[in-house]
Amino acid sequence: MPLFVYPLGLGIVLLLVTTLATAIHSRRVGILAGMTGLLILWVASMPAVTNLVLDSLESNFPFVPIQEQPITDAIVVLGGFTGKPDIGRGDLEINDGIDRLLHGMRLYRAGKAPWLMLLGGAARGNAPESVLMAQLLEEFGISRDVMLLECQSRNTRQNAENSIPVMEKRGIKRVLLVTSAFHMKRAQAVFEKLGVEVIPAATDYQVGEYDPGILDWLPDAEALSGTTFGIKEYIGWVVYWMRGWV
Repeated sequence: MPLFVYPLGLGIVLLLVTTLATAIHSRRVGILAGMTGLLILWVASMPAVTNLVLDSLESNFPFVPIQEQPITDAIVVLGGFTGKPDIGRGDLEINDGIDRLLHGMRLYRAGKAPWLMLLGGAARGNAPESVLMAQLLEEFGISRDVMLLECQSRNTRQNAENSIPVMEKRGIKRVLLVTSAFHMKRAQAVFEKLGVEVIPAATDYQVGEYDPGILDWLPDAEALSGTTFGIKEYIGWVVYWMRGWV
């Protein structure tokens, strides 16, 4: 699916069509496919477009200072920011989404809930992400006794489904949900669909205040990645809606 939907894959497919059309002497089709592919790649890799796409996801979840967040039954932190440890060094690979774990830790230290729920499984042969998160929190001085781990989920729906039994066992009904701002709409809807009262605690914002300049209309590799993230999230929402998960 990514090959035909995400900008990079779609652009490459259209450029391959151009090559094929040229080979069979279909010049008009070749030009049309080539120009369309180039346009898609150009537009998707413009920082101005990236900001527009991501801001449409993040704008409904403005940042709430920690001291203004209410006290709840638990702080739920969604994974999605760790990779396999480097075999040579033993270091854990972490991406920008580490803001989720740090924000959850700060909420806990501010006394916003007695429990930290860490959600995230792993591909076969790898350590569950929730275990890796717990290890990091222990290094930051958080006691393992206050952590509730869910180690089987591979997506947001499974995050919610698998955490319900843990919540019911401890009488957890109202949670602070911590995830990236661009992912919050889908995550909140999934948990609420299963009867959990959710207070959004968004973090990891990709878009700040910006005033587009001339360079924001020129191609940029990082911007292409950001636009793809946004498109992926919209596709995820549509798929979840079709399945009745949101």
